[in-house]
Amino acid sequence: MKKLFSVVLMLLFICIPLQIPDNTAPVDEVAGVFTSTTVKQVQVTASTVNFRTGASTNHRIITTYKKGTVLDVIGKIGRFYVVKNSKDTVGCVSGNLVKPYTPSTSSDDSNFSAMQNEMLGYINADRKANGLSPLTLTKKLCDGAYLKSKDMAVNNYFSHTSPTYGSPFNMMQSLGISYSAAGENIAINTSVKGAHNAFMNSSGHRANILSKSFSKVGLGFYQKDRSIYVTQWFTN
Repeated sequence: MKKLFSVVLMLLFICIPLQIPDNTAPVDEVAGVFTSTTVKQVQVTASTVNFRTGASTNHRIITTYKKGTVLDVIGKIGRFYVVKNSKDTVGCVSGNLVKPYTPSTSSDDSNFSAMQNEMLGYINADRKANGLSPLTLTKKLCDGAYLKSKDMAVNNYFSHTSPTYGSPFNMMQSLGISYSAAGENIAINTSVKGAHNAFMNSSGHRANILSKSFSKVGLGFYQKDRSIYVTQWFTN
């Protein structure tokens, strides 16, 4: 009986497959060897990238991400990065369609331009769906929004009133931005899409995004650790 019990245990051990956990659905078996990497985050460089349950194009697609999206890296399997999204779901993306991402402290950095374009796309898609004209992204508003995001991150606060610049309206005026109607949205999130979804699920923030009074927008992002401080400035 002891010998039979040992054989059963050995067979059970051999038959356990290697899998990548998926918090939302059953996961397919992963082919390849998992290795660590010094890369902490990757950014999507293709127009879209598939987020899959395993490290091959044969694995099921969980979702897709647009250009500019930043994902946290856990490791690598072959040419695929094993990554985690903002909902802590683990999956794989092709290393040919992403690049290692290093947070920047410059408002003119191309990484932030990609993030600005991504968020502007979400904003104007929702405005179009509600019969509204698109907003125009302006450099002066973007520069001011970036300063506000940086100020919140560096000075460890989250408020419309800055200890450095005062209210957003005072800050706009001090930067030479003229307006007769203005608004501000702020958020802390781990992705552009996550921040936009949070805004659209809040009545006050949604009202700013879908306001008929605004025709211009500035989008500012500041990375601190793995959090993105987001500021949206709106004017007519």
